[in-house]
Amino acid sequence: DRGITTAIVWLTKPDDDDDGLAYGTEHGFLCIWKRNKNEHTFNEIYCNRLTGGKDGQEISAMAYDNSSGQLAVVHRAEAVHRFVIDGGMSPRTISSITIRDHWPQAVAFGQVGVRGPELWTFGREDGVIYILNDEGKILKAKTTGTVIGHAVLSTKDDAIILDDVSQGIALYKLSGTERIRTFQVPHNERRSRNVAFHDGTSTIVIGSDHGRVYEFDRRTGQISDIIDIGVRERVQSIAV
Repeated sequence: DRGITTAIVWLTKPDDDDDGLAYGTEHGFLCIWKRNKNEHTFNEIYCNRLTGGKDGQEISAMAYDNSSGQLAVVHRAEAVHRFVIDGGMSPRTISSITIRDHWPQAVAFGQVGVRGPELWTFGREDGVIYILNDEGKILKAKTTGTVIGHAVLSTKDDAIILDDVSQGIALYKLSGTERIRTFQVPHNERRSRNVAFHDGTSTIVIGSDHGRVYEFDRRTGQISDIIDIGVRERVQSIAV
């Protein structure tokens, strides 16, 4: 039993007519489907159970870097994997590590170094961001002092946004550790919500626990729009 799907990303290659889909499950399986654009069909290329942390197998987040063809996968507890996706859409392991007492909630690729992009992993309960090189070595650790529900970064605009589950959206610079601004979001429960940039990074978007999606002007911090989905339920996942 692979379990329910808990994370998913598209895999694209600019010089290839085929693309793919990678997803992770609650029991730690990484599966990859290859799509033929001409036939509009999917074929499963790979499915294997990865080694998670001692306290959790669930794959909590994934990220894909189109320029390097690298895929990052993190488990709910401690484990961080990095792969390169080859021409046949199969993953080849670059590094696989565990970070003690780290509970990854989000993962993203950062600035490009000599041997590939940095990997940023965001811890939920510990509120620590670890920056790793291609070998899995920790280059830097940043303490946020908050419970992180989700995170997105923009290397172009030197910006990170975090879901601070107790308040709303926390805005940071890539190069710093001090919080620049907090975008307050009404909430009844402390639960994770996805965050996203829109219109470059001029607009910041977040879900809620009461059926609304909030859009903020990054420069002024003011709410620019509220989208009511019509049901007073949790809006966890968003895509823009």
